Amino acid sequence: MIRRVLVLIFFFLTFINLTANETRDRHIRMLINERTGRFALYFLVDPIDMTYRPLFNRRSATSFIDVNVNGVAHRLGSSRIFNTIIDRNNEDPIITYESPLLNVNKTFTPIRTTSSHTANGVQLTITVQNKSEEEISVGLRMLIDTYLGERRRNIPFVTDNLNITRETIIEGSAEELYWISRGEVRGEMISLMGSISEPMGILRSGDGSYRVPDFLHFANWKKLSDVPWKAPYHEGRSFNLFPYSIGDSSVCYYWEPEILDRGRSLTYTVYLTTMDIPWYTQPYIEIVRPVRAPEPVEILEAAIETMEAVIEASTVTEETDLQALRRLRGILAQFIAGEIELDEHDLIEIETSIDRHGR
Repeated sequence: MIRRVLVLIFFFLTFINLTANETRDRHIRMLINERTGRFALYFLVDPIDMTYRPLFNRRSATSFIDVNVNGVAHRLGSSRIFNTIIDRNNEDPIITYESPLLNVNKTFTPIRTTSSHTANGVQLTITVQNKSEEEISVGLRMLIDTYLGERRRNIPFVTDNLNITRETIIEGSAEELYWISRGEVRGEMISLMGSISEPMGILRSGDGSYRVPDFLHFANWKKLSDVPWKAPYHEGRSFNLFPYSIGDSSVCYYWEPEILDRGRSLTYTVYLTTMDIPWYTQPYIEIVRPVRAPEPVEILEAAIETMEAVIEASTVTEETDLQALRRLRGILAQFIAGEIELDEHDLIEIETSIDRHGR
């Protein structure tokens, strides 16, 4: 019994002590590179084994944002012009790229679509603010290194009306609402869905700030990655770039440069979720936010109640086990009261207690 209690608490503590480069909301896990601010998105496919699968390439370096400033493109996270700062805003991760002329803020908000019982995606909001005294020409592009549709006989992408098997450009004004990359990974069907137009599931409750991308370019990843801004478009070319990359798919959002007055800002929004076609295509009254997960303090209080029940029922017979359980209960009570903080050393000690007393 004590082993089950300690394992439970160890899991909860690891949930609480997520570092700045990781965030979770039930089924969504996001890893953020602390140096570059780039991210990788994972989805929980097996709650029993806690198995997460990446929704696009797990290497965060291969998906990125370029900002075009007065005709010069800068790759955020690697440009020497922009400093990278990682913080949180109401628990939502926010990455700020600072330069003498611009601030670029990238905020992630977990969302759940209508067909999901828990969070199954993120709303990515990018805000570009002109902090100079002059007007600036600003454009943006975001490259996502997809992979789910790359297996043999798979269709790399589908939209409302298209099967995309070769290089394609879709205008933002076209009658396409979404794109999907889907495939089988280790026997599990996984999908990544991205917005083109504003999803109908939030349209009526939105504030009208959604900026439709000028176009999306579906092409070989290396082809789009190796250029600072636009890659030449070859309609119908395969997703190969011999001899460097074979069948390597990607999608790149483009917002063309426009004049940004001093002190003003532009906001761009992209939704990335697992597949839920009705949410993207059918009008609902309001956005569906994730169901609130239990607060960490609530979780720990419940864990303490469980330990007290074990002690009172005298189901722990070894005195050393009983002392360990009481000591851990005291540590958690102090943590809840704000009297102490828990760090990595505490987690190691708890794990050691599991091995020593929980067999």
